[in-house]
Amino acid sequence: MDELLKKIDNGYTLKKLEEMIKINSVVGNEGELAEYLKGELVKLGLNVYLEEVEENRPNIYASLKNVSSGKKLCYCGHLDTVPVVDGWDTDPFQPVLIGDNLHGLGSCDMKSGIACILTMLKAFADSDDPLEGELSFSGVIDEEAYSKGAKAMIKSDYLRPDVIILAEPYAGDSTKPIPLGITGKILYDIYVRGKAAHGFRPYNGINAVEDSAKIISNLDKLVFYEHPDFKKGNYCTLKIEGGYQKYSVVVPDYARFEVNRLLVPGETAQAVVSDMERLVKELCLKSTVEVKIKPPQYEPYVMDKNEEILTIFKKIYEEVVGQPPLFEYASGITDANVFSGEANIPCLHLGPHRGLSTLKGGGTHEKNEYVNIKELPLYSNMYIKIAASYLNKKI
Repeated sequence: MDELLKKIDNGYTLKKLEEMIKINSVVGNEGELAEYLKGELVKLGLNVYLEEVEENRPNIYASLKNVSSGKKLCYCGHLDTVPVVDGWDTDPFQPVLIGDNLHGLGSCDMKSGIACILTMLKAFADSDDPLEGELSFSGVIDEEAYSKGAKAMIKSDYLRPDVIILAEPYAGDSTKPIPLGITGKILYDIYVRGKAAHGFRPYNGINAVEDSAKIISNLDKLVFYEHPDFKKGNYCTLKIEGGYQKYSVVVPDYARFEVNRLLVPGETAQAVVSDMERLVKELCLKSTVEVKIKPPQYEPYVMDKNEEILTIFKKIYEEVVGQPPLFEYASGITDANVFSGEANIPCLHLGPHRGLSTLKGGGTHEKNEYVNIKELPLYSNMYIKIAASYLNKKI
């Protein structure tokens, strides 16, 4: 193991991160980054395959050659970033080092995690000691939107991992504990149809906008299942539309609104649709209301605390960081909702974030995103040790 760890090339990590920041991979535009990674992985001697999910939007899969049969471990990262927000002090597509902080779009979420995966794969590729199992990488598209890449991956014949490590920016400290489970979500898409009439005589019509408002103002009467770890989900009205397109004094006969609802384990899409239909019925509205759901939709999941990968991770994290990792049951969405929630593949989140212990990092989905480069070697180290332990090499 010492010889393997000596092959960690921290200069390589930083160089790959800087090169990836220069590539615009805003969601919908992942093709160039996939091609870049293909070139890097081929240089390392891996078997590489591109799977076109949408036009010019491929997933990339890679595995080490000459592995024997055994368990299959996949390190995964999403290729896309969020769009550029206003207010950047530097060019978001140019890596800028200020002190120990490397600024650039995707530096934290999550090109630094991918750079550490490349470093880990390089160390194994340079090692003469074969693994007892399959070590692979997947780079998936669309995580920042609908998780189309993750959904394609679980249907793909190329990779069938037993465990996935997501290089999402979860540091395992108080800034970002490791998820033992994550909420799911549905997006209500609700159509309200009334009756048009002259706006001076509203009593002759049925106001779809006002009936929509009655539903929205009573959303607190939805029934939320209480989970022992997650507690309850929540809701948030995201959009409402209705009324005239061009000014006219007409009772609006149509309205539509969307409500985000987080699900905890034990809740299903069918059950929460029925819950909304119950609420609407109890309001005795004159409008006709149709309750639908629309993408994206994600399943909640919970990890088994006795999963082998968690036992391995906790031991190695404490060795490398010097303190035990912190865990939580998280409210949010990652590709783990697809991998674990739909495909039942255990997923461990672990990647550079605001820093371990007292180190600070840049805000994801914010202007001036950055990552502290001092922490990158910690993750390369942990990735190697976790892979070696899970795939039965001596530590």
